[in-house]
Amino acid sequence: MNFDKLKNVLDWIHTECVVPALDCMVYHDHKPIFRYMRGVRNLETGVPVDGNERYIAYSVTKVVTATAVLQLVEQGKLALTDEVSKYLPEFAKMKLSEDAFDAEAGERVMVGEAFGEAAEMGGVRYAQTPITVLHLLSMTSGLDYNNNTDAIRQSVAAGKTSTRDIVRAIAESTLAFEPGTRFLYGFSFDVLGAVVEVVSGMRFGDYVKKNILDPVGMKDTTFHLPTDGEGLSRMVHRYRRAGGGLEHQPLVNIYEFGPDCDSGGAGLISTTEDFARFHAALASGGVAATGARILTPESLALMAQNRLGGVGLSDFERERPGYGYGLGVRTHIDRERSGQKSPLGEFGWSGAGGAFSMIDVENRLSLTYFQQMQSWSMVIQNKMREALYESFKEELRK
Repeated sequence: MNFDKLKNVLDWIHTECVVPALDCMVYHDHKPIFRYMRGVRNLETGVPVDGNERYIAYSVTKVVTATAVLQLVEQGKLALTDEVSKYLPEFAKMKLSEDAFDAEAGERVMVGEAFGEAAEMGGVRYAQTPITVLHLLSMTSGLDYNNNTDAIRQSVAAGKTSTRDIVRAIAESTLAFEPGTRFLYGFSFDVLGAVVEVVSGMRFGDYVKKNILDPVGMKDTTFHLPTDGEGLSRMVHRYRRAGGGLEHQPLVNIYEFGPDCDSGGAGLISTTEDFARFHAALASGGVAATGARILTPESLALMAQNRLGGVGLSDFERERPGYGYGLGVRTHIDRERSGQKSPLGEFGWSGAGGAFSMIDVENRLSLTYFQQMQSWSMVIQNKMREALYESFKEELRK
């Protein structure tokens, strides 16, 4: 196997796209077959990356949360068709906006160009369709990503910052549309974290550690940013493009409302190697290199099944032609429209800080990429994916 093309793409990302630090790992059959990193943890100090860095994973957290939910489905403790109000009564009666739906607003949040929305939507009536677990997993609940609502601010100000407290505040939001009718990137996975807490009887972070992180061997993955000096020294600093250059960003996660809130949508802190182990477990039929099974092949098939159609699929394909959305992941549904070499059913997700995951169960292949630049681009992701399959094509023919 010759990974020169993938290495060249990563060099292009570092130099031409001006990404200060990046780290990429490829696994096949639980074996790491490629790793490449470039750059520095901090432009101000020039400390080079060495693979031991930790990143704010942001939305690649959602794949872990989807795994937790599907584990409970496998155990018969939860059903995709369950109404969320069965576990979280505050979602029984949801306000519905009469404003025109703005697909572009959700898209800006999805790609990391914006965090949340500036204002709440107007709403003077109530939704007729109950939100289900499936609506949350497929981002068709109608919940947006406004992290600055009056309810959330008041909850934080009152010191009510547990996962359940924040989700109660989210329940006061106004839905953008009737559940199940459109796609909107929002707080659905934070709500799922609270569902997991109620069903399992455990704090969400504890459930994830016991049932996913520890079995996979993800020793460097936690919820919440470190507070000690040594922990902070391992964190890659965050940047964004501004005024033709790079602007240093505070090391904060705005979806972390307090030490008691484990965000199922964007809360994990991790290393490239840790997440690569997780992605390799999914690519290997749900079995980790440790031998632990975290999902069945049937659950993986459910995860990778496109759940969007009609206008909802159009909403999603604005950013990703040829891809639909499954349970917490994009999923490849049309090679002609996507122009990609990966098989149909290849899936994964991205994070606002530039993280990218790609899981190919058919070939037991996965790619994990982290950087620390706010926002991401389909161009970068497509180039990495294309270069991977070019590098690997001879092996895949065997």
